[in-house]
Amino acid sequence: MKRMKHTIHSAFSSPWPWIGFGLVFWVMSAINGGGPVPPLRFADVPLYALMVAGLLAKGGNGFQFMPPRRLAPLAFIVLSWGFGMIYEASLTVDGSGIGGMHPQTRASYILAQGDYIMVAALTCAMVRYFHLDFRSVFFFAGGISLSEGLIFTGVLTAILMSPAFFMAPLFVAYYTLAYASFVALPLLFIAPETLWSTHAPPWRLGLPLLWLTGFVLAFIIRLIWGLGWVPFANWTFNLPPNLEGV
Repeated sequence: MKRMKHTIHSAFSSPWPWIGFGLVFWVMSAINGGGPVPPLRFADVPLYALMVAGLLAKGGNGFQFMPPRRLAPLAFIVLSWGFGMIYEASLTVDGSGIGGMHPQTRASYILAQGDYIMVAALTCAMVRYFHLDFRSVFFFAGGISLSEGLIFTGVLTAILMSPAFFMAPLFVAYYTLAYASFVALPLLFIAPETLWSTHAPPWRLGLPLLWLTGFVLAFIIRLIWGLGWVPFANWTFNLPPNLEGV
């Protein structure tokens, strides 16, 4: 029994089952449809392909290069932001524009900056001070995703309260995969050690604490985004009204 529990724990503490179940949910959603169809519906596919290829390359070390330590944080943030912009292209509000934050593409991408840049910078800080690797950041990204699914969009909450509640684990796996495609994926290109501080962290973050930390910090980011960046962007760029309430 102990050996079985250990095997199950080891399996689900690996990114692979989450990637697999996440892709299953993605395929099911693509087949079944429902909701507006994004103009660039498959823009996120290269990100998932890069993740799988990176985990298969060099024993799971990906395509890593080691930039100078002083440039590594900037490289991470730029990569995370760039991957985030690609992922954002796979979303839409009503099927007419690109991006999931506003019906119009320009407005959606302007609004997205305040979220993606803060998430990238915060993740970089977490990697630095807690010596996180790809696996750790993958699950940290899962915690970030839960703040959206449970609170800010309520999609996961709606699934849990619906007759299709049994689909919730697949949805969580997909959301984890989607967020990891821009939060964790940079660490398959940049060696995590180049981001680590020279001092070892006082304690390591286990998976439950990674989820909880990601959830709490993302909640704070979304509050800053909603109360600070959104009004600033609307005023500065004279964005058109958003029917979704942003």
